[in-house]
Amino acid sequence: MTAYLLSLTIWVPIVAGVLVLALGRGANAQRGRVLALLGSLAGLAVSLPLYTGFNAATSAMQFVEMKPWIPAFNINYHLGVDGISVLFVILNSFTTVLVVWAGWEVIKEKTAQYMAAFLIMSGLINGVFVAIDAMLFYVFFEAMLIPMYLIIGVWGGPNRVYAALKFFLYTLLGSLLMLVALLYLY
Repeated sequence: MTAYLLSLTIWVPIVAGVLVLALGRGANAQRGRVLALLGSLAGLAVSLPLYTGFNAATSAMQFVEMKPWIPAFNINYHLGVDGISVLFVILNSFTTVLVVWAGWEVIKEKTAQYMAAFLIMSGLINGVFVAIDAMLFYVFFEAMLIPMYLIIGVWGGPNRVYAALKFFLYTLLGSLLMLVALLYLY
């Protein structure tokens, strides 16, 4: 199971988010909450073996997964954790459980969409933390911004539209600069 542990830390929350979105809409808000809590707990459960199986005596990347993704450009699905990223993955997974629990009764409108956005964002953030390939990092980073933008724009405070627009413009500029730098490196 450790062979695909990092992929599970990414895809379990994302699949859980899609299930929450599919099964927890409309009158099924309570079902969406329960599915979101179960999905976040499952995400935490698959991330905990990273900590227990991590060997702090070595500085090498651990739990490494590598599959060719776009071989023509030498872009791979290459994942791994070091001493810092393993803690970030666990912290992110734990924080996701807290966010779902804290939003249980606070979020009254579009509950399933809120919970799904957080679960999907959690999986993508884990992808950012474990990506070794620069282009894979970029894809996870950019994809993570989409649910974040939706959370700000839909469930934000009184100035949420302004905040979402500002967030979009700043991240767009930063993302374009990062893309130019990555293309230059490749």
